[in-house]
Parts: sequence; C-alpha cells; structure tokens
Amino acid sequence: AMGTSFGTESDLGDRRPAVFQTLYTQGHKVDFAATPLGPGVPGMQAYHTSVVVDEIEYSFSFEGVTHGPNLMSHRHLPNAPPKVVYLGLTSISGKQMHEYMKQHFRRGSYDLLRKNCNSFTDCSLFYLLDTRLDPRYRGLEKIGHAADKNAGLVQTLSGGDYTPNPAADKFSLEDVIRVINVEKQKEFDARRSGTG
Repeated sequence: AMGTSFGTESDLGDRRPAVFQTLYTQGHKVDFAATPLGPGVPGMQAYHTSVVVDEIEYSFSFEGVTHGPNLMSHRHLPNAPPKVVYLGLTSISGKQMHEYMKQHFRRGSYDLLRKNCNSFTDCSLFYLLDTRLDPRYRGLEKIGHAADKNAGLVQTLSGGDYTPNPAADKFSLEDVIRVINVEKQKEFDARRSGTG
C-alpha cells in the first residue's frame, strides 16, 4: 500500500482528489515502479522509483524529468525488473504531470540523498492521485541525509563519491507538496466558480 494522503482529508479543502474526478470521464492509468538497489541493511533498503502513466514511465535523474516506454530507467539495475503496482486512475495526463514536475525537478538539480527519484515519485503521486510515496521507499535517504548533515558520514563512507549538489540546497520535499496542494486547490476553485 502507498502512503497516506497529505496530512488529513481536510488538507485537501473541499476539492475532490484527481482520482475521483474520473468517475464520468476517461481516466489515465497510474502505476508505481520500484527496484531495490544494493543488498540493503535489515530494516533499510534503497530503491529506484518511478511513475508510469498510460504505459509511459516518468523518472528523475541528472538529466531532469525523463519519459519513455518499457521502464527504461530500471533496466540497467542489477535487481531489475521492478515491482510494478497499479495505483488507480486520474484525470491528469502524463504529459500534464511531466510539464508541471519539470519546474520543480530541473536538469542538473538531482542529489542522491536530498532530491532524487523518490522525491520526484512522491511529488508526482501527490500531483496525480493525492497520495504519498510509502515512507519505506524513502527510508535510506532520510537517514543518509540526516547523517550527512551532521557529520559528513555519507561522504566519508562513500570514499568521497557522494558530494552534495548545490543545485538541490533549497529543495524541500514538503514545501513542493504544499505548493502542489495549494495550486490544485486554486485550480479546483477556479473551475467551480466558472473562471477556470
């Protein structure tokens, strides 16, 4: 099961989540894909995640937000193929989601611990379905980021292979989720009042 919605239902205001807007219109199928990375430590496992809308995968890397068929971002990983889970239908197309997410996930802003594929997947799922990525898919980078902030532990353990990306310094996952929520509420209010 995926994570809970943004806080509580009251956080959504009086708008219906996009998943419920497909009742009388054709919906877009949303899947979630996850591939474990490395052997993992008991209780912690790193994952590469992505979102699939109508059979097109959307993922985030150093290249920014990319899209393509056949779960391409997972194919090169040793533990592929990914686990793919159907999450539901949405009124938002993959193209709309891609255009929206590009403003928050620009090329060159990827950071292994602070702004990665899981951050993108979390925000995309909230944009599409008003649901969040299950925290177990984000556990390792949360611990790694906290350790790195305090002592440079991740940099030391990686032999200097991990260097924080300054382009991700101002990124806050929860801030982006709040922005998405506010913008979706404004869009809903405009449609309801007939101005949108």
